[in-house]
Amino acid sequence: MSRILISGYYGFNNAGDDVVLYGIISSLKREQPNISLAVLSNQPDRTAELFGIEAFNRWSFGTIVRELSRSDMLVMGGGTLMQDVTSPRSVLYYLGIVTIAKLLGKPVVFYAQGFGPILKSLSRTMIKRVVNRVDVITVRDYESGEDFKACGVKKAPIHITADPALTISPDDISDERGKELLDGMFADPTKPLVAISVRDWKQEQQFKLTIAKAADWFILRGWNVLFLPMHVPSDLAPSREIMEQMEQPGARLLDASVTFHDIMSVLKQCDYVVGMRLHSLILACMLRTPFIGISYDPKIDRFVERAGMPNAGHITQLDEASLLTLLAQRLDKLEQEVKIVTEHSHLLEIEAAKSSELVLQALRKKH
Repeated sequence: MSRILISGYYGFNNAGDDVVLYGIISSLKREQPNISLAVLSNQPDRTAELFGIEAFNRWSFGTIVRELSRSDMLVMGGGTLMQDVTSPRSVLYYLGIVTIAKLLGKPVVFYAQGFGPILKSLSRTMIKRVVNRVDVITVRDYESGEDFKACGVKKAPIHITADPALTISPDDISDERGKELLDGMFADPTKPLVAISVRDWKQEQQFKLTIAKAADWFILRGWNVLFLPMHVPSDLAPSREIMEQMEQPGARLLDASVTFHDIMSVLKQCDYVVGMRLHSLILACMLRTPFIGISYDPKIDRFVERAGMPNAGHITQLDEASLLTLLAQRLDKLEQEVKIVTEHSHLLEIEAAKSSELVLQALRKKH
């Protein structure tokens, strides 16, 4: 039985990265049910419990070498691993694992990667040196592929696919858990529900007031408003700050201890999503739920465009009048928005499935 070791930003209570891993696992298992999968994680026990596969300490060099030795392939899981904005150590960590895999003679596939931003010349040099030895690269958008090439990655074949979370089937997501979490939260649960997903970004503050005005607008239009943190605890504070700036009462925050399964189930109950967090938008698309993106990073712009949904622009230029006008235009033709996102979701699901097909092709070549 073939065994694949997956490496990525896992075990950090980030629902976005968790749904990426879930998408990779479910897509590979759909293609080859008897495949053996394992993952490197910051919280191995919790990850093993959540995903039902073996998980190992991502910080133990000896463990990484042992698990790579036992595996037939290394898959560098989705997300944006090649970036040095949050920390210059990120690129070095992931490229270090790729280097060990190659020293051990293992094929390596980059799976539905985003790219950047890359700020340091050392990162670019390392990417060129190491990633050219990778067997297959799949990227979640055209621009990420061009960014790899701009770093000098010319030898590894690059394929444009889509985010792994788009391969998750809405039918596999429980309705009951979402209903249970929302039970008793709103005075009138029959009203339409909008989920708002925000995060802090650098020192920016003005956008929070603009989003508070948009949340007020929804309430005045007869909607229930739910603030949905995708990364706990870091998303709780900005959600609360926005709620404190609202004038209308009734907005709620999902601050219970939840898993990514729970978040998907809650999103399944929503009629619209306003999101800064990329995977709040990707999950909305997968669930055929219309959304509007608020950008802090090019990855938001790239996905929103592929999904055929509106982009409110960058948080540094977020304007109350423009945002409310855009929301009014879109919500006045909500049925048409559902049709558009459904069509795009179907196409993106087909694209996303190509990553697992390419992984298994590379695995067969090894044998």
